[in-house]
Order: sequence, then C-alpha cells, then structure tokens
Amino acid sequence: MEKPWINNYDPWFKSSLEYPQATLYEVVAASAKLYPDYKALEFLGTGISYQQLVAEIDQAAAALAALGFCKGDIATICLPNTPHAVVFLYAVNRLGGICNMVHPLSPAEEMAQYLETTDSHWLIILDAMLGKHLDMLAKVKPDLTIVCSIGDYLKPLKRLGFYLTKGRKIDAAPSRKGMMRWSEFMSSAPEPSEYTRQISPHECAVYLHSGGTTGAPKTIMLSSDNLNILASQGPQIVGFDTDQAFEPKGLSMVAILPLFHGFGLCMGMHTMLANGMCSILVPQFSPDVLAQVIIKNKPSFIAAVPTLFEGILKNPGLARADLSCLKAVFCGGDTLPIDLKERFDRFVKERGGSIVLREGYGLTETVTVCAVNPELDSRPGTVGLPLADVLMKVVEMGTENELEPGQEGEFCVHAPTIMLGYLNDEEATAEAIHKHQDGLNWVHTGDFGFMDEDGYFHFVQRLKRILKVSGVPVFPSQIEDVVVAVPGISMACAIGVPHPYKMQVVKLFVVPEDEQADKEALKQSIQQVAEKHLIKYAQPREIEFCTDLPRTKVGKIDYVELERQENLRREQAL
Repeated sequence: MEKPWINNYDPWFKSSLEYPQATLYEVVAASAKLYPDYKALEFLGTGISYQQLVAEIDQAAAALAALGFCKGDIATICLPNTPHAVVFLYAVNRLGGICNMVHPLSPAEEMAQYLETTDSHWLIILDAMLGKHLDMLAKVKPDLTIVCSIGDYLKPLKRLGFYLTKGRKIDAAPSRKGMMRWSEFMSSAPEPSEYTRQISPHECAVYLHSGGTTGAPKTIMLSSDNLNILASQGPQIVGFDTDQAFEPKGLSMVAILPLFHGFGLCMGMHTMLANGMCSILVPQFSPDVLAQVIIKNKPSFIAAVPTLFEGILKNPGLARADLSCLKAVFCGGDTLPIDLKERFDRFVKERGGSIVLREGYGLTETVTVCAVNPELDSRPGTVGLPLADVLMKVVEMGTENELEPGQEGEFCVHAPTIMLGYLNDEEATAEAIHKHQDGLNWVHTGDFGFMDEDGYFHFVQRLKRILKVSGVPVFPSQIEDVVVAVPGISMACAIGVPHPYKMQVVKLFVVPEDEQADKEALKQSIQQVAEKHLIKYAQPREIEFCTDLPRTKVGKIDYVELERQENLRREQAL
C-alpha cells in the first residue's frame, strides 16, 4: 500500500533534475569550457582557474600514460586537501583508472594493507608523511611513488616562508628507483594526446574506505555516475531554484572535510568543480584554520562536523567578522547537538548572516549525503528530508517491513548514488543491499531512528559499531585487534566517551593476563603499539584496567553494557 507521507518533501527537493552521462573528468572539462577564467581552486593564497586546472590534469595524465599507467590501474591518493590530489584524481579518471583514497595519517602497516588489498601499484603522497612509510614501500614496491610538497603550489614568497618555518624540517625524498617528486613528474609529461573516453561513467572510478553497514572496515566502490548525480543536486541542496539559470561566478565552498571522505570528495570538491564554483582547499583539519579561511576568503558555503563548528565559536578572530557572505552552512559526520546549532545560528546572525546551520544525513555507501534540512524549513533535532530521487524509509530491525511515522527502526535508502558494492566482498554487499518487494535496491544502513509525520528523519543511534572522533570514523574492532596482540593483554574493549571539543574520544578497557602485572608498563606498551598501528583519532585517550568485562548471553564482550556503565558513572560524577 502506498504511503501518503513518502512524497511530502517534493516541494523542496524536486525530482526533475537531468544527470550527465559523463565521467568525472568529462564533467570538469565541460566546466572549463563554460567558465575558463573562473577560479576553480583556491589553496593558501594561490588561485587556479578552470582552464589552468584542466591543463594540469591533461599534463598529469600524459605523464602517467608515458610512465606506463593503463586503463584499470589503481592509484592510491594519500594526500591532504591539496591541488595535487585534485589534479591527480581527474588525471587517473581521464585514463580509465581507479583512485584509492586513503587517510594521509595512515600508519605504514595500514597503508600496506590499502595498497595490497586494492592491488594498487601507484602512490601519490606528501613528503611530510613519506618518512614513516619508507621501510614499508621498500617491501611493497609500488611501480611509482610520487612525492608532493605543500610548497609546490605556493607563491614564491609564501613558499619561502613555508620552507623556513616547516619545509626545512621535512626530510628530502630519497633518490631511489620508482620515486619521483611532483615537479619532476609533471615536467616529464609529453604533449597531452587528444581525449578519448577510457571508462564508462557506470564503471568503478573511486575506492573509499568505511566501516560498511556493520562496522568492519570495507572498501566501497563508486562510479563517476554516483558522484555526478550528487554533484548535479548540489545547487538545489544549497538553496538555488532549479527553475532559474544558475550563475556560479563568485561562489565558493570551504573544502576542509578530507578528500578521502565521501562528503569532502564529492561535495567539497567535485560538486564545486562540476558546477563552475570554487573549491577552497584547506589541508589542515583545524577550527582555527577554518576561522582564518572564513575571514580571508569569505566563502559562500561551509560543510563541517560538530567539532569544527564548536571550535570556531571560540575563535577570537571571528568575534568581529562579517558573516553575511554565507549562503548555506551544513553539518554532518556526527550528531549535531541542538545547543550547538542554536549557539552557531545566533553567532552568525549577530555578525550579519541570515542562514542557519542545516544538519544532514548520509553514508559512504551512497557517496555521502542523502538527506538534509531544506533551506526554508530547517528543523532542529532532525537530519532533514531525502534529496531529489532519493527514497528513505524506516523498517523493522532484521526485516523489510516498513514502519509507520514515529516508530523507531533501521534507516533504508534507495538512491541513484548507491555504491557498486564492496570490493572483493559479495557476501557483505548482499548483506548491505537488499532488493525489496517493490523491486528496488535498498541499502540497510545500520542506523537507527524514525520518520515523523512530515517526512523528516530523526537519527537516534548507530547500530553498526563505529565511533566518530572529530567526525572521523574509528573502528573499535580494529583498535581491539591491535591491543590484544600486545604481550600480557588478555582482552580489550574500546568505546567512545564524551569530549567537549572532539565530541568523542576512545576509551579502552583492558584485562591483563596477570592481575599483578605492572599496569604502567602495560599502558606504555599499548600506547606505543597504538601510535605505530593506528591513526591518531583511533589511539586511546583513556585506558582503564579491569579484572573482567561484561559478557552477552553467548559469551561475547558486551560493549553496549560497558558503554551504559561508563555513561552512568560519568553522570554520577557530575
């Protein structure tokens, strides 16, 4: 039976959009033809026009092809938000390759896994991160490692300043076979050949890494079409009327969410470039840096996580800032506290702005955002309404039975942005994507909440076991696997605990093999192993030793009960 509330959101997000049948490269090349002199990228004071950007993409593609890169090859991009990452991604797409996006702070062991499990033989990395990977690269031996520097895209005076303050402390890349600096790589390019399509828009173009819908790390395969569809919805998402001509001149977005993250990659970068707008690349994930960018660049749009919004409210530089430039501001990646939204909205209004902070919802299996609060009717405490051509519903746990408004269950999403699947994991793909009786494929998200009578969705909690530290996904099972390998450790359980700035940090409960063991020595061993094998967001900030841990009826560690006990203890301590 048709649910009358399903289309309540149509007046806000219209389903009459036309989606390009093109690759990622073709979409950006089309923008360059329409807006050759418009600014495509802004990076630490350096502006890059669309014409210049596509010229560099073509040059990088020519260099890759001359070095032996072929259609279907996988290139790992291990960079912060810099122009190199943008140029390289579209160059790989031009040649029909796949971009494997990984966290630039990944430990060497994790990086080796990313290279090996994706069969990636090409790597681009920042010089500041290279040192810790040299031993690993000598063993894994990718065909080519391209080493970049922040200074590559800085103006001469700023480049000198960067070198004197930071650059001179970075070890030079060693001269070894299979390793090139960015400048050497780009200068090695022959004359770019005429473009011919090498990959279908519906083939895999990007690998992103996520906890999947169950909380275990997985590699998500996305096509050009997946990203282009969401990019086409971009103007409507930020509030522009689709019935009117769209003029992108002067519009810009702060790309501070990392490019290895679906939102950073698609909304912060690709949506801007697909629509002729400017992506302001911010390589450092910091509220103070974000505040400086707002003051200097006066962006039109911002998308960030609660941690960053909390941080910029405390930045003294914004106390007298003019925020009338802001046309839309979005929050995702973690639950937005209503108090933070109210304080931010008031902060903006007091500084000349007329917008409100709009919360959304998404998951990497649909590239990123699939619901957001509309511009004219944003409702606190909700994640908004589904986008154009996106359907969402709430089902009874473990079933396909749709629930009535107000009843809590699992979010399911049907959208043209649904992933191609998990890499080399058909079983997990089938577990995440179900064909329902309506004949549509639905992602069972592993997220729990409800839909109200007006069609707005309310997120309650994650069913999958993932923590968000400063908006970055952290996998407790990965932390526990690393810790239990430490000699003298019997069991370990990682949970998230509240933090005033990061929203959550990791607390680790540990059961030693010997109750009389030196706890301080064990703690130091755990910290050393965590620093070596885990990204900084996953490293435990608190460690508590126990004689045992709560168990479920089948004998597994009951992390839910542990979280309940910890929350109760913290409430009583207030």
